[in-house]
Amino acid sequence: MRDAGVSEDRMLYFNFEDERLKPFTPQLLQDVIDSYFELYPDVREQGVYLFFDEIQEVPDWGMFLRRLVDTMNVTMYVTGSSSKMLSREVATEFRGRSLPRELFPMSFSEYMRFHGVDLSGVPVDMNGRRTFTSGEIAHLKHGLDGYLERGGFITVQGLGVPDAVALLQEYANRTLASDVIDRYGIRNPVAASAFLTQALASSGRELSVNKTANMLTSRGLRVSRGSLSALLDYYEEAYLLFQVNEFSRALADNTRSSAKVYAIDQGMFNAFSKASALERGQRLETAVFLKLRRDARLVRNGSVSRLLFQDGGNRHEVDFVVGDAIAMDVYHLIQVCWALDDEKTRTREIRALQAAMRRFRVDSGVIVTADYEERIEVPEGSIDAIPAWRWLLDA
Repeated sequence: MRDAGVSEDRMLYFNFEDERLKPFTPQLLQDVIDSYFELYPDVREQGVYLFFDEIQEVPDWGMFLRRLVDTMNVTMYVTGSSSKMLSREVATEFRGRSLPRELFPMSFSEYMRFHGVDLSGVPVDMNGRRTFTSGEIAHLKHGLDGYLERGGFITVQGLGVPDAVALLQEYANRTLASDVIDRYGIRNPVAASAFLTQALASSGRELSVNKTANMLTSRGLRVSRGSLSALLDYYEEAYLLFQVNEFSRALADNTRSSAKVYAIDQGMFNAFSKASALERGQRLETAVFLKLRRDARLVRNGSVSRLLFQDGGNRHEVDFVVGDAIAMDVYHLIQVCWALDDEKTRTREIRALQAAMRRFRVDSGVIVTADYEERIEVPEGSIDAIPAWRWLLDA
């Protein structure tokens, strides 16, 4: 905004996450505005930009801000890390007058830029594909290793592994306490914590609610399938994880017991998995999903699904389908496979894509790999095996 010529005195940033402001009262907002205009009285007529962070705990904040919008020349940006800031829960005063935006941990391109690798000037070929030098490719491969292990939370980037794990666990536990247990009055917080640990450690895998309920019950925790299904929804609302159901027009058939789950960040998965160093495929699949989820955030919910189907007596699975499940329109078919060296694995991944391409009349598919590139021509069209360091930047 400063680059656009907006003077700093026309911008107000205020963070309500300060214990000195408690207890929050509706008068607090008026005091903030009055104090600002006392310092800069001339900007009232020019128009101001207000940035309010963590405002969701202030009583009646929606009504107050709506009054400002109606009576003054203001543009407001309101942010919060609580599930209370979900667009469907924003005060009705702002329905139709607000534009929600989701904020995620760093993408791979943001991660590389954060670590000093600027790829904005990389030239593109006639097909619109970026052409990297050997040195840039080396940086990207090294960066991918770090991104899959450390994840995209900015605050853990300079920490050693033990401290990074501890901080990410603290993030998850704090969110669980404030946005799930307190918000929904969970009566069994120990079970909620144990289930969250299990869910985050299962990133990139199916999470069977029935099996998990039986496992927790055997450990002396009284849970039911219904309570765990509800907890999964609460975890998703709190942006701890995401559920990916089957690509199906019959939404009622998307049973919770067969959903795959993905942690909000592959670093978060690492923090809760006891064998994350051996589960590189799960880390890669989590990163691919999060890229798709970021890109689809402005599309209606459900645009990223998984595909399970029978074809000619064979059962196939495609990791990700991007499309409209209601209309049964498929836009992209994506598999994730660390390596295609094993012939059995290669055949399985390619045949699943071929079957899906025939089924939905799509002429292309993608296999995201760790570091393998090939165009595979098939009767249905073409399948591109693309290294993750390229796909995460270009997809």
